[in-house]
This record gives sequence, structure tokens and C-alpha cells, in this order.
Amino acid sequence: MRRIVPYLISAFLLTGCFLEDEMVPPHEQGDVREGSVAMGTLYATQVYYDLHGNREAASGSITGWDLSFACSGDDWTIRLNSAKFMYAGNSYDTTFQQELDAATLEMLFDASHGDPDSTAFREWLVQTEDSIWSNRHVYLVDRGMDEAGNPLGYVKIQFETSGEDYLIRFANNGSSVETTFEIHRDPQMDLVHFSFEEGMVDVAPVADQWSLLFSRYTTMLVTNEGENYPYIVNGVLLNPNGTAAALDTIHEFTEIGLSDTTVLELSTRADVIGYEWKYYNFDAGVYTIVPGMNYIIRDRDGFYYKFRFVDFYNDTGEKGYPAFEYVRL
Repeated sequence: MRRIVPYLISAFLLTGCFLEDEMVPPHEQGDVREGSVAMGTLYATQVYYDLHGNREAASGSITGWDLSFACSGDDWTIRLNSAKFMYAGNSYDTTFQQELDAATLEMLFDASHGDPDSTAFREWLVQTEDSIWSNRHVYLVDRGMDEAGNPLGYVKIQFETSGEDYLIRFANNGSSVETTFEIHRDPQMDLVHFSFEEGMVDVAPVADQWSLLFSRYTTMLVTNEGENYPYIVNGVLLNPNGTAAALDTIHEFTEIGLSDTTVLELSTRADVIGYEWKYYNFDAGVYTIVPGMNYIIRDRDGFYYKFRFVDFYNDTGEKGYPAFEYVRL
């Protein structure tokens, strides 16, 4: 069996740090907006949602990509598609031709809070003030599973830098047929996405055109005995750049005003909204929205919103269709 290594979340990552709040123009509080997204009964679709425009900014299959590559500034983070329950293990060897065995490696997944230091590929690069270089370690990637739970196999991969871009070398584990591919950093995007079958794929909207990602993702749960175990959940992740949120369980939704945002400590961790706004009622066999879970969201546009979920089913009774309402404060 592969060995799973849990991540410790530092206190620093639990809260977003804003050195100075950005000023926004004076404005009136908005009207109640209603929205919904279609993840589907198998949660096979990822949906990017823009609060400012109250619209779906982009959507696609959870199997449409494997890796994402950061493009912003000096960020060289490479991430797995955690919607597919993907893992990767570092061989700490630079010999690409060897076949790797998952049972001998620490197979890691990317922590759902989003810290770059808690990603499976966090050791691929050495970065100093004036230079960067790859360790050239060969990783084994478990490509996870599709929406029906079918395994997608293993790939081995090696990362390099190519000027301002990424260079990857990969092959199916045990195969002598290998591919080299250059990943170009796009300054308009926070991330670009790559598929082992399709190459570069157009998955996400541009960086400033979305607020929330509705998706499956991998996280660490805890048993009643206190043991950690990884699990696929269905929920919401924040846009990692400029969006922050906090849970408000004190006020009634209708009573929350802009002044209430000053007493809440907003967090930039990706899974601060997460999945616990719903629970499964085993007796009734349905998902139920947890009452009183209201969120304050500070979007990239600098405005604050109060936000709550109202349903998880569509008009025909199918699960996987989160519905919500929100108001610009």
C-alpha cells in the first residue's frame, strides 16, 4: 500500500493577512442575488463562479486536466488536480528511465488549504533571491480516478525550468515512450492547466473573472478514533489571489451589515468555505443545508458580500446542484 503523509496546517495559514485594506468607492448595499451551479449527481463538473457578475465564468470536467502551473511573479508552484484524488511521490532520484513503485514512496496529495509548502511537488525547485533551479527529481504520479471511480493509472514525471517557463518530461510508468513538453507562463492567468493526453487545456477563466470554485477536492478527515484519512469531498474553494472569507454563525443573514465585517478575521485559505455547509441525513437519505452558516466574502474587486447556501438539489430532485443567495454589503 502507498503511504499517506498528513499535513500540519500552520496558524499563519489559517488567517489571511491584509496589511492595508483597499479603499472601494462609496456604494449602496445591493439587492439579494440568487445563484446556482451544476456540478451534477456524480460531481463530475468543476464550476468557476463570479460573484461580481453573478454568473458562471467557466466550467469543465474534473478529468479535463492533471496538473496546474503557477504563472504569477516568482510563484513556481505545481499542483495536482485534487478533484481526481491524485497523489505524487518523490523518488529523490534523477534517473528517468527507471520504473517506480508507489509502495516504496511517500505518496502525497495537495493539502486543501492551499499552502504551496503542502503540495506533493513542493521539493521540485530550489529558489534563492537571484536564481532558481530544478532538483530534477523524478516523481511518480497517481492520476487518481474518474467521476465513476475508475483508476486512471500512473505517470512518472521530471520538471525543469526553461527561461521563464516550465519544461516537463513524462511517460507512463514502465513505458519507454516519453514526451517532453514546454509549459508557457501566461501573465494574464494565475494558473495554466495541463493534461497528459491533451497538453495545455483551457480550463479556468482569467484571474480576475472568478471568485469561487465549486468542485470535488481531496482533504484530510479524522475518524472517531482520531486517525487521519484522506477523502474526496464536494464543496467550494476560494480564488487563491485576492479573495478571502469567514464564517459568521452569530448574526442572522438578514441582519448582517458592512460593519460586521470588521469583527471577523477573514481567511485566504482555499477551503475556508469548504464542504461542511451541508450534511448527509442517513435516515432520510438526503443532503441538508446546515442552518445558520453565513459567510462573509471579500472578493478581488474589494467589495464584501454576505453569502449563504439554500439548497443542494435542482428542481427535479437531483443532488449536486448547490443553490445560494448573497448580497453585496
